[in-house]
Amino acid sequence: MTEELLLWCRRLWDRHLVMGTSGNVSMRLDDGDLLVTPSQRGLGYLHAEDIVRVDLDGQPRDPAQRATSELPLHLAAYRTRPDVRAVVHTHPTMSVVWSKTGALFPRDTVGARESLGTCAWTPYRKNGTQELADLCAAEFERGINLVVMERHGVTAIASTIEEAFMQTELAEEAARIAYFSQGIAF
Repeated sequence: MTEELLLWCRRLWDRHLVMGTSGNVSMRLDDGDLLVTPSQRGLGYLHAEDIVRVDLDGQPRDPAQRATSELPLHLAAYRTRPDVRAVVHTHPTMSVVWSKTGALFPRDTVGARESLGTCAWTPYRKNGTQELADLCAAEFERGINLVVMERHGVTAIASTIEEAFMQTELAEEAARIAYFSQGIAF
């Protein structure tokens, strides 16, 4: 599963859905542990030995490793939704731009209506905090699978990491289309 996680991290990087050391990804293992990306590392440059294995309390199995600062968000998603096997948290440019409007981007294109799952917008909370994790968990509990966080980014949850990636990519495309169509009379 580590190689699968690394594959999708590289795809997030290649699609410019993460930049620098932003973004983090996790997967739930069959035994309940999580594989998570490390803190302060670019997702496009990770290796198998960089991935952190944590228990459901967030404790690293190897105390020398440090999981992403957004671990509370990942843990909250898994605790709230037993069906979730993957969490993808990114800071894609157009989704962040749109998040500053105080509303979700329109989902009025064919791709957004047919393929993008349920979404919600949440007000700003400091990154890495339990407050942010709880706010997003409340949306996940309502059946929402993608949260756009004001001035922050996007978190997608799914039963597979591929699906969480696809939802992230679709959200960014919907935000991009909404941004570029502003002010255009049809």
